Order: sequence, then C-alpha cells, then structure tokens
Amino acid sequence: MTNSSLAAAVSVVLLVVTSSCNSTPGGAWVEGDVPTVSDTVLWEMTRRAFRREGFPQTEPGFGPVDHTAKSGWRTKLAPFSGQGFRERVWVKYSKAGAGGLALKVRVEREVNKNRARPLDPQHADWERASDSVERARFILQNIKSALFINIPR
Repeated sequence: MTNSSLAAAVSVVLLVVTSSCNSTPGGAWVEGDVPTVSDTVLWEMTRRAFRREGFPQTEPGFGPVDHTAKSGWRTKLAPFSGQGFRERVWVKYSKAGAGGLALKVRVEREVNKNRARPLDPQHADWERASDSVERARFILQNIKSALFINIPR
C-alpha cells in the first residue's frame, strides 16, 4: 500500500468516526433506574426538571426512535475569558429488567474563550469542556423523585 492510499484510508476512517461522534452525544452519562411509566409522564417529569434547573425546553419530547431528549443551552456568562459557560442536558431511556426503565442523564458543558467580549453572547467562542457529572446526578435525582411522588401505588 502506498503512502497516499494509506493516508486516504486513514482520512476516511477518521471522517466516519468523527461524524458518528457528532450524531450521538458521548460524554459522561449518569445512570439510574425508574419505574415504568408512559413516554408522556416521563417527558413531563423531565421537562419539569429542566425548568427547575433553568434549562430551556427546545424539543416536544423524547425522540420516537432513539428515546433521547435534550434541553436548550443554559448560558452563564462571566467577565473573564474561560469563566463563562453554557450547559445542555441530554436524557435517554431504555427498557430495563424487572419492568422498569433505565434512565441516563448527561450535562454537556462548553466554556466561552472569547477574550475581547466575554459578556457578549453573540461573540462567544465556545470550546468543549468536561461534562458536569454533579449536575447530571442532580437532574437524574429530580426526575426520579418526581416519578416516585407522582406514581399511584
């Protein structure tokens, strides 16, 4: 194999890997089990958790195919580069053993690296940062608590 064909093969592999990473969010997911409820009830409790934590709602519910929902970006700007950030919540669910649901929550985080205008959201220079595992745990607990309170026994 020549160097140019090897380089082309590596480029194709990198392109495939990179594009698949963009379609399905990676990152740090926090997991927990919840009782089986309808999609509507689960979405309502998830939406309430988003609102309680100040995340805007952008989608009408869970995707019918991938059972994933996400919030809009919650932005907190700061007067110094690297201190302002924005976060977005991802929630996924799937069937779990014993008739329950497995719930996964991720809080994606980006930091504003703009030095000239760090308080201007139109000039923000967002750079990926580590996911907020603590906030994901908190949101997961919010959803779980709401489900356990609102399910008739």
